[in-house]
Amino acid sequence: MNTPPLIRLHAYLDESGQGTLGSLFVVGAVVIERDEREELQAQLEALETRSRKGRVKWSRARFTYRQAYIRDLANLTRLSGSLFIARYTDTKQYNEMTAKAAARAIQAKAEGDYRVRVVVDGLTAGEKRQFVCTIRALGIRPDDVRGGKEQNDAFIRLADALCGLVRDNEDGQSWAVEALNRLRRRGLIVDL
Repeated sequence: MNTPPLIRLHAYLDESGQGTLGSLFVVGAVVIERDEREELQAQLEALETRSRKGRVKWSRARFTYRQAYIRDLANLTRLSGSLFIARYTDTKQYNEMTAKAAARAIQAKAEGDYRVRVVVDGLTAGEKRQFVCTIRALGIRPDDVRGGKEQNDAFIRLADALCGLVRDNEDGQSWAVEALNRLRRRGLIVDL
């Protein structure tokens, strides 16, 4: 009897909306298989260079660079089913909502027996304990949970871009509405 191989996943998360005092809180997640990480990272960094968005936060990138980044992202089909967004309204339970989105994204991506490493932008040591308790209560047993820094990781920058795109969409920016719909149609983004 053949045992299916153990799948090793990496999950990267960022959030946006604490400044709205809970009226809209968005979590972006990128969940990939470990053996794809290096190649996808190189492709994302090349996309950042081509689009001229660079390694900056979504909110600091020029409008035309954001558009170019998302336009090129739509052609990166290897990320199909790996990008997730969650929207929450009327809540200030930011850490809990981020953990819930992480659990749902991992469950959506994982098939069979898996291990997962979770990196959350800006997660402090104090927040880590609550985050781990929440995702464990939801059935996720991470090998490792750590805080990350956006400027150091293309996957966290992608999660930040997903949050920014959703916020631009919610603000009614027509290009963002079209771009988000295009990413959904191509199977790149999954709504949680």
